[in-house]
Amino acid sequence: MSNSAKKWLILAGVVLLVTVPIAMKLSRGTEAKPVDIEQVTRRVLSPTILASGSLTYQSEIKLVSEIIGRVKLINVKEGDQVRKGDILLQLDPAQSLAEVSQLEAQMQQSRLNIDRQRVSTTMLDAKWKRYQTLRGQGVIDANTYEDIASQQQLAQVELSNSLQVLRQTEAQLKQARERLAKTELRAPLTGRVTALFIKTGETAVPSVTSIAGSDLMVVADTTSLYAEVNVNETDVARVGVGQEARIVAAAFPDKSWQGVVETVAVSPRQAAGQSKSYPVKIRLVRIEGLNFHTGMSCRAEISTRNTDAAATLAVPVQAVNYEDSTDKAIKTKASLFVIKDGRVSKRSIETGSADDAYIEITKGAQEGEDIVAGPARTLRFLHEGDHVVRGEVLTPAAPLSPPASPKTATADKPQA
Repeated sequence: MSNSAKKWLILAGVVLLVTVPIAMKLSRGTEAKPVDIEQVTRRVLSPTILASGSLTYQSEIKLVSEIIGRVKLINVKEGDQVRKGDILLQLDPAQSLAEVSQLEAQMQQSRLNIDRQRVSTTMLDAKWKRYQTLRGQGVIDANTYEDIASQQQLAQVELSNSLQVLRQTEAQLKQARERLAKTELRAPLTGRVTALFIKTGETAVPSVTSIAGSDLMVVADTTSLYAEVNVNETDVARVGVGQEARIVAAAFPDKSWQGVVETVAVSPRQAAGQSKSYPVKIRLVRIEGLNFHTGMSCRAEISTRNTDAAATLAVPVQAVNYEDSTDKAIKTKASLFVIKDGRVSKRSIETGSADDAYIEITKGAQEGEDIVAGPARTLRFLHEGDHVVRGEVLTPAAPLSPPASPKTATADKPQA
């Protein structure tokens, strides 16, 4: 190949290298891409915190026995409504009744002994006074006088001792009557029996641990519905009394209760191997037809927006692009595609708080600017300077009309 031919080949290669990228860029710029366009606007964001827990009632009391005894009678079943003071369960009172009867007999015997000793003491007091006079007159000797004085003092001591025994018996009788009263288990509040753990004939056992017979039943005030959720320690500082929440039970994923935060725990709970969490109680608004079952697992979305929150510049969450940096010291970069004269330009921004749909823009955008909000498949391949147009807005289909009756259809049928 001649030198002139080589020069022409080199020149052609250079021309291709320069003109092809320019042509591709021009062709890409001329083809308008349909996108979703929104404006940077001011909005009051509602950031939320997610937490999980369970449904519960405001007052839920587990009843246990304070004495050991066989269950003689159960007057309720699970789900029954009860009033405060109703007898729910009765233990066999035979042993307690026998103890009360025995102590009552002992107390009666003690009173009889006291009466006898008082009569004896009165007689010895009178006798001692006479002997005291006779001793002064020299009629009786010293030994006789000292003997009657000792008898009088001993009678006083025995009377005092009998009085102490009577007081002790009265205290024992009071305790026995209290134990007898505890054979009847009464409702501590007006509500519903939500759980029943024991049967007639089984033995109730007083215990601080959950062993067979220690738990009898649970009575709850079902007028107030609550959700108790555990908020992570990193989020609890943003949760406060009065904030609104949405509660979704695992059993009803397509339905929810609205609620208000009522209490936030001061101290945390921490299970082994887990991070700290703070119990938060949320009062729920009752919804007719939505069954509430205590103990159901649920999740809560707690809105942390303040009542006096101001509107801030915000854009849809999906409109923000993030670029991860290999350097951990450098903060992740965020950007938007801003539209001007039908073309997009990539602009770096700084973001703030966000809710489920919108995110705050603290720097890099101005109110009223048009931005590309989607779709995601287009945003992924969008470049600086691309030509864009507003995408087609799909309107919901009109509801289908009911099918015409056969008679109407015949009447409307065109005649041949």
